[in-house]
Amino acid sequence: ILIIFSIIISIMGGTLSYLKWQTSEAQKTNVTFKVTQNFSCAADGGGNITSNDVSLAPASCTNSTYAIKRRVTVKPTTNNTDITMQLWLNVNTLDSGLSNSKNFKYALTTSDTSCETGVVSTGTFNGKTAGDKVYLLEENFSTTTTKTYYLYIWLDKEETSITTMNQNFELSLGGDCTNTPQLYKEPILNGAAPVLDSNGMIPVTISDTGVTKTISLDSSNWYSYENQEWANVILTTSSSRSKYLGTNGVTVTPSDILAYYVWIPRYSYKMNGKQSSISIAFNTTPTGYTEHPAFTFGGQKLKGIWVGKFETTKGTSSNVGTNNPTILPDVQSWRSQKVSAQFTTSLKFSGGTLTDGTVTYAGSDIYGLSNTTNSHMMKNNEWGAVAYLSHSIYGANREIYINNSKSYYTGRSGGNVGGSTAVNTVYTDQTSTDQYNTYGYYTWDGYLLNYNSNIKGTTHDITKVASTTGNITGIYDMSGGAFEYVMGVLADSNGKPRSGYSTSLNSGFNGMVGSSEYTAGIAFPTSEYYDLYTSTSSTTACGGGICYGHALSETASWYSDTANFVSSSSPWFGRSGYPDGGAGDGIFYSNNGFGDYRDGGSWRSVLLLDVGP
Repeated sequence: ILIIFSIIISIMGGTLSYLKWQTSEAQKTNVTFKVTQNFSCAADGGGNITSNDVSLAPASCTNSTYAIKRRVTVKPTTNNTDITMQLWLNVNTLDSGLSNSKNFKYALTTSDTSCETGVVSTGTFNGKTAGDKVYLLEENFSTTTTKTYYLYIWLDKEETSITTMNQNFELSLGGDCTNTPQLYKEPILNGAAPVLDSNGMIPVTISDTGVTKTISLDSSNWYSYENQEWANVILTTSSSRSKYLGTNGVTVTPSDILAYYVWIPRYSYKMNGKQSSISIAFNTTPTGYTEHPAFTFGGQKLKGIWVGKFETTKGTSSNVGTNNPTILPDVQSWRSQKVSAQFTTSLKFSGGTLTDGTVTYAGSDIYGLSNTTNSHMMKNNEWGAVAYLSHSIYGANREIYINNSKSYYTGRSGGNVGGSTAVNTVYTDQTSTDQYNTYGYYTWDGYLLNYNSNIKGTTHDITKVASTTGNITGIYDMSGGAFEYVMGVLADSNGKPRSGYSTSLNSGFNGMVGSSEYTAGIAFPTSEYYDLYTSTSSTTACGGGICYGHALSETASWYSDTANFVSSSSPWFGRSGYPDGGAGDGIFYSNNGFGDYRDGGSWRSVLLLDVGP
């Protein structure tokens, strides 16, 4: 049952003085949801804003003269029914000067005195236009209760551009209240349970022999990070999706699957010495821990990220067509695109486009994702988030095994770490000491392939898989396989991201190539979509210091993995290594590249669900 509620609080920006807020008496602030048999919801948006309340001008968020602050109270009334409430800001009008500013901001908090304490959501209106929604809150309720939040809207004191003067805008607070099954929340995650796009994300379990079955959202058998079993979902073809959505125990036909994703919950971490287990604290930051940067996107805090289970693969005419991506095991990864093409391809999972540097999402029925899901190419710090969790008690907690398929088949394994397992120790009738072959040794579900063939043999050993958990629930291809480009790039002397090596060897993004400028490509996306490094030293490249959480200087040379940094001639980061790189390959491998398709790099997909459209 989906109950839509109307305007809670309306806010209109005028043009008196710098910016003036105005409302009319007809605009209401108190709304009661339609009452059903089992539940109802009510909200109080804190009252109208009168013409004399505030004049918007550059200031801190707590400045009562120049910033908006409203108390927002929500109250669900339940009768043995689990419900989910969402709140968002409708952008009714927003002139271009404010839309183009990164200093027109909002925050929803639990603090009456600060926009930086008890933050539930925060961000900017940059790139928003009329008709957009800015998501503020998603809260699950199982009992009748009243909760109070504080909404801050302000023009930051760092704003200096005159383009934000004489601008009009109108915002209204809206939302919905949904009767949904209660999502299973493992206590150890401390609230960082998976967040799903209900349009097309299907929770699944995967057996040790690779059989994928749907599972109920409320089932504790879905995942257990305490036992190194990470949450998995799939995306399916549009024609088969209705067979699986909302079901439990249904075996999924492999040809119906378009992509596998794995949940990385929000966490903080503490390093304990070279190659020692990394301490993890989910959804909290104890003393001595560092909040991992991958769980903040564009200033907004995330409950976690969904990461492609395998290197991205190329669609076929039988599923989504050869120009669309998939994420599947046992097929060759999609290689040899410029980084710009990899990035724009990554947007397709949720119908995204990149135009003049701005990313917008329309949703995609092909994959079943809505426009509130952000799909993008993996950043360097997101790679680090997977690597650190893997090297903790919640993951494999050791060097993960290498994908040693020389033809870049996804999910394959050499059955041991890089440079440790020769052909003749696996296939007893062989004399070669090579540590790789065309198809690798083991499949993602633990079957030993017949020698140098793509045919499964009868030997099965799930402990040989090359995943981040050492079992089938983890993420694959993060050691060996294809060299994976990530959205991590070196800045030029003006602080802008570089393009590549030369006018013929570049990423396809506009920017400096050596000492000249490449202008025949496309504009970089906004800064939240890439990690920018300001020097060629791993100890000074992030704000003059080390890049915490990026799996660079903190983990340099762990397990003898290659540890090279970006340079002005090779400004792009690549991860994982190659199938035949030996001990230098690994999840902590880092190297540099031109960003060109001739580098032969692959890439990985990431989905975010709590950042709004």
